[in-house]
Amino acid sequence: LTNRGRPSRLPWRPSVPRFEALERIGERLGSIGRSTLGAAISAPRRVLAIGLVVAIAGWAAGTQVGIISDLRQLVPANLPALQGVDQLEKATGVSGEVDVTVNSSDLTNPSVISWMKDFEARVLAAHGFGGLYPSCRAERTQICPAIALPDLFSTSQAIPSQARIKQVLKLLPTYFSQAVIDVNPKTGAPGTTAVIAFGIKVMPFDQQKQLIDDIRGAIDPPGANNGPPAGVTAQVVGLPVLAADANSELESNRYLLTLAGLFAVGLALFAIYRSVRRALVPLVPIVLATGWASLGLWAVRLPLNPMSATLGALVIAIATEFSVILSSRYYEEREAGLSLGEALRRSYQRTGAAIAASGVTAIAGFAVLAVSDVRMLRDFGLVTVLDLGVALIGVMVVLPAALVVAEDGIGTLLEFERPQRRPARRAGIGRLVARLSRR
Repeated sequence: LTNRGRPSRLPWRPSVPRFEALERIGERLGSIGRSTLGAAISAPRRVLAIGLVVAIAGWAAGTQVGIISDLRQLVPANLPALQGVDQLEKATGVSGEVDVTVNSSDLTNPSVISWMKDFEARVLAAHGFGGLYPSCRAERTQICPAIALPDLFSTSQAIPSQARIKQVLKLLPTYFSQAVIDVNPKTGAPGTTAVIAFGIKVMPFDQQKQLIDDIRGAIDPPGANNGPPAGVTAQVVGLPVLAADANSELESNRYLLTLAGLFAVGLALFAIYRSVRRALVPLVPIVLATGWASLGLWAVRLPLNPMSATLGALVIAIATEFSVILSSRYYEEREAGLSLGEALRRSYQRTGAAIAASGVTAIAGFAVLAVSDVRMLRDFGLVTVLDLGVALIGVMVVLPAALVVAEDGIGTLLEFERPQRRPARRAGIGRLVARLSRR
């Protein structure tokens, strides 16, 4: 206090007028929140119906949201690693490798070598490597020959005898022969696995997946006698194969992964609460929010990428946490004897404000990624902001409506409830709506 008995202004404390704008924003948000809560309580089924219609539209529109799988579009063009790949591809025509492993009890059998040679020729001819002067740097060429066991022998159509094949392999240095066939470390004899290597260019994952599937199809093409000899198996392997297959699985199973996450969360909540209603009600806004997010992505034409396409699990985890905390607080208020409406009002007045602040903070943190010059991170940040935003809206708007419907209607089908408590619920709703309207 000063010597006049009035509180002195601390040097670090801002003047009151600086808070006027924030106070107005807070009052406006509070008014919107009270109106939204009142609407969710007074017309819960209408709120849920509207939310479901929008979610269904979003699930349908989400099938039109593409996934960018071309690494050249996801990373900066001046990235040294990408520039090195471009230089390598410009000089050699290829920048990666796909291998086909061939397994047989006797790889020196001329019929096995002949099939490997024919298979290699079919794959190369089907993807642009051919003609009078074949070149890996030609634009039409998708795949090029690397090293393979048949290449060690004559380039003519005739395959040497088995004795000649064994003699050639024995004369080769070990470090060279092991690049095409494994060697028994004890006897030095040829093993049971050989490799046919192909060089490939950098391409989007969807095109890479198509190329790999074509190679797989050429191993044993239907309706032809080009399949491997009896006892011989072959499979396509390599890091490009794993990347293309993983991207394809991710793109085709996005919704399945989301459903699996929701199912796992529902089982965990049921194991804790031992109640179907208390396990399912917190998931209602999360389920609807997945459709809303898909609709938002489609509306703003924001594509996914291999990083942001896996975001569903993170959003489910964060949004379910918010929903469970609010619903648990509501049930605590109900167990304390409060009416349905008063329990919701107290839950959202106290815990809801903290949830909203936490959600906004999380959204702001991910929004920082939107300024990144790496498109993969930038799109990841934008998708996260959108998903968390709609999930937070779902928790604040849909959850109270779901709680009202569960207790006033659906709850009697899932759990036994005392009939004499229903008038108190309706009275609580009426008092809450009247109180919100007066404000």
